[in-house]
Amino acid sequence: MMNWLLKKFIKKYDVISFDVFDTLIERNVRCPSDIFRLVGKAVLGNDKFEDFCKDRKKAEKDARMKKSGEVTFDEIYEQLDNKYLKIKDKLKFAELRWELNLCHIKKNIKPIFDYAILNKKTVYLISDMYLPYNVIEKMLKQCNIYGYEKLYISNEYNKNKITGSLFEIVIKENNLDKKNMLHIGDSIKADFIGARKAGLQTFLIGRKNCFGRIFR
Repeated sequence: MMNWLLKKFIKKYDVISFDVFDTLIERNVRCPSDIFRLVGKAVLGNDKFEDFCKDRKKAEKDARMKKSGEVTFDEIYEQLDNKYLKIKDKLKFAELRWELNLCHIKKNIKPIFDYAILNKKTVYLISDMYLPYNVIEKMLKQCNIYGYEKLYISNEYNKNKITGSLFEIVIKENNLDKKNMLHIGDSIKADFIGARKAGLQTFLIGRKNCFGRIFR
């Protein structure tokens, strides 16, 4: 039912943008932070992985406190406790490896993406994410996501979707008509409220563990 309705929406617009995480692709974990536990176990062992998970979350929080917009992966790890100094590169490598290993296509949305491409819509991907551009690009290729015009990631521009500013960059850079653009995503804050701030029409889809993460 949702896919039928979404296809009807897509027909009305020439430009379609998709969120990436939890919209086009998902990770094989209940929550994204579960990846930190896997990283901790792999690098530090069963005795210390919970401590690393807490420290990794804190490092991201501290990094975000120091700047507006989106933080980068390296900026997060710069805030990690000095007790991890000697193995920081190993932890970073492990986290990126787990991100790649655990990602998979979101099966009910891939046909929607393909429909937009086949109907010659101009498609952009827009993500609020700290992971490096090349890692997200690998994820998309791994999940057979091709044919989009450009991938926009918040940490590349120090702007995010939540404020609407990353959408504004996409619109300005490509000289797009807001009235002829539809954004599809899963986050109430970023993909609905943020896109509406930028003057876009939106379509909100369901996400995994939606009750635990409803306002993220």
